[in-house]
Amino acid sequence: MDRRLKAIIYDMDGVLINTEPLHFRVWKQVFAKRGLDIDYDIYKGCIGATFEYLMDLVLEHYGRNFHGEMEAVRADFAEIKKERIRREGFPEIAGVKEMIRRMYAAGYRLAVASSSPQIYIDGAMEYLGIRDCFAVLNSGEHVAHSKPAPDIFLNTAKRLGVLPQECLIVEDSTNGCLAAKNAGMRCVGYRNPDSGAQDLSPACCRISDWEQFTVAFVEDLWGGKNR
Repeated sequence: MDRRLKAIIYDMDGVLINTEPLHFRVWKQVFAKRGLDIDYDIYKGCIGATFEYLMDLVLEHYGRNFHGEMEAVRADFAEIKKERIRREGFPEIAGVKEMIRRMYAAGYRLAVASSSPQIYIDGAMEYLGIRDCFAVLNSGEHVAHSKPAPDIFLNTAKRLGVLPQECLIVEDSTNGCLAAKNAGMRCVGYRNPDSGAQDLSPACCRISDWEQFTVAFVEDLWGGKNR
């Protein structure tokens, strides 16, 4: 029997891996090299967005303009992050691997749509041992506009061969939930305490534990019931 829900698209950072604390530590180190001590209350505004958006926040709050040295800043971030991951691995979230396996077994087409570079998305899914479950791994590098624009979700749906209304998005950030809404897709908000004070109200429901995200939960949700 055909189902209206055909695909589940996941954000990665803060949803499948707990990288936000790692990212903040890396950015602290990147900016410290440039004589700036960035505060978490400023940084958290860029969670779910791009490097460029963080540079905008730094300019707005600290009066320091790093847009002209973005290549060097990106390179520093990538090198420091690579070294930390080499030493520590990707930070896992309890229950993620089991949840992905059960959704894959249920026959949904699965994808990742993340603002992170493609190389990190690929590496993280390989590290978790769930790469084989995903039909598409998609980076914001491949679209024109970052979240909250809908570009990455619409592009991912196209690559999956499904319509926007046949997709369920899982997000942990304000920008991600807005991007899902702007794409005309239903969204589940995942509350991750390490993702900061995110407004998940654009999502149709919110969860805080991956044990909640069962096939029955998804089918019940798709039947029009909110939680």
